[in-house]
Amino acid sequence: MWCNFGFADEISEYQIEGISIGDSLLDHLSKEEIANEIAVNKSAYNYLTDEFGEVYLRGNFKIYEVLSFFVKSNDKNYMIYDVRGAVFYDDNIEKCYAKQKEIVEEFSLLYKNTRKEEDKFVFPWDPTGKSHVLNIIFTFNSGDVITVSCAEYEKNLKIQNNWQDNLSVSISKKEVMDWLRNHIN
Repeated sequence: MWCNFGFADEISEYQIEGISIGDSLLDHLSKEEIANEIAVNKSAYNYLTDEFGEVYLRGNFKIYEVLSFFVKSNDKNYMIYDVRGAVFYDDNIEKCYAKQKEIVEEFSLLYKNTRKEEDKFVFPWDPTGKSHVLNIIFTFNSGDVITVSCAEYEKNLKIQNNWQDNLSVSISKKEVMDWLRNHIN
């Protein structure tokens, strides 16, 4: 199961690798590790601000190869507002799209009371126009979302930045989605 869930429409009931919105990231990393990740990622991604920081966690997970989280940088408890799991499909984007379709079909049955939409766009920071993402977004009445994405990057950018094409599933509070819309160019 790509996203474990309870039977409520509350987004905090959903989990990725056993981690939910509203959990403390301190249950998985130390304050020092979190602060270091926030600092490293803030310098790497131009959309990160003092309001939210992004933290990555790599490990031996059941489904995903890497997890990432958005937490408020000044929150001493580092409550999680967004949790995302990613699986890499380097140089095999068609396999990514096939898995995305499978997950979306499963989620469409589970989340019947959500609004489902597709959003495909080219990353504006890639001058070649070859890096793009296909998002399938399930929006709850609260404004919280679950997104299933396939991202493909231009070959030279992959080499330069050590990026990989990937499938990701994310659970996001409305607050993070609003913040992202205002900060991503």
